[in-house]
Amino acid sequence: MAKVLMPLANGFEEIEALAVVDVLRRAKIEVVLAGLQPGAVESARKVVIVPDTTLDAVTADSFAMIILPGGQPGTDNLNADRRVHALLKEFASKDKMIGAICAAPIVLASAGLLSGRRVTCYPDYCDRLDGVIFEDKPVVCDGKIITSQGPGTAIAFGIEIAMRLAGRHTAEAVAAAMLISDTPAVPAPPQTEAAPGCWDQHLFNSIIQALVGALEQKDSYAQGQARRVAEYSLSIGAKLKMPNEELRDLYLGAMLHDVGKYNTAEDVLNKPDSLNLREETLTREHTLKGTLFVVGIENLSHIGPTILHHHERWDGTGYPGVSRENRSRCTPASSVWPTLLTPCFPTALIGRDLTGKRQLSR
Repeated sequence: MAKVLMPLANGFEEIEALAVVDVLRRAKIEVVLAGLQPGAVESARKVVIVPDTTLDAVTADSFAMIILPGGQPGTDNLNADRRVHALLKEFASKDKMIGAICAAPIVLASAGLLSGRRVTCYPDYCDRLDGVIFEDKPVVCDGKIITSQGPGTAIAFGIEIAMRLAGRHTAEAVAAAMLISDTPAVPAPPQTEAAPGCWDQHLFNSIIQALVGALEQKDSYAQGQARRVAEYSLSIGAKLKMPNEELRDLYLGAMLHDVGKYNTAEDVLNKPDSLNLREETLTREHTLKGTLFVVGIENLSHIGPTILHHHERWDGTGYPGVSRENRSRCTPASSVWPTLLTPCFPTALIGRDLTGKRQLSR
């Protein structure tokens, strides 16, 4: 049976905490309430709860997930506690699930867990989530992180968590017993005659991440590069106040910016010495090949310029040509910094004339 940890601070939101606890316990999921300090905890509306334990008495190894309820001043109290941040980082490092509702996603952001992620929160707090892809939905899942908007979405949030921890059948049974006939947490997937019920709402993003992972296995230099470029690009896009649709496309373009390297020989990609003219030409072709990879694919064709122009420099040099589109110019700017930080980067070349040498950013 899965086990979930829910830290409670004075000023927590009652519905967001207790509705989620109720749903999960109906699904036979053990929920442990942990107070920041010994003794009772008082909610935002003076409801007193006696937690099961204290935060000092728990470890991440004992749980499959940690969930933060919102409410004020509860969220700020959680955010001010270093133990909460340490637990969140430990859960993330061990690839465990993390949930937050209402204002609580700002705690995840403060812990550095949301950059480049699709998230939601209470509307008044979305401007405190820099570098994220904000979605105005009741519940948003991105990998192991689940976020929700507020008291009115708490049950849907709980059902979504139950589905992830106990399975769809159990979650649907709980929803039916609670007379929940329509909840975004258990969506009706699109149907086809060939394969009814086989589609998942996050399948598209998962496939992109799988493609990038396969490429990174081929190119040892590029380990983690796509996600780092995506995170830096989203941070720049947020500062430029790009709309959510452009941030989404920026994320997709950054994740797929090197997809054209699938057609580049591994001995060229991983060559430790300077590239000869033929090898340099083959390497430079990956921007065009990557663009051709997405052209004609529904929902991806429009990110072609981001892939095509990601080796152009701000002064107009680089290859293959100049782009003045903000989204296209974010990616090359974002790729330089993580490249310089890469341990395998040939730092002896920095500041030297690179004519005929390996490029700073391949």
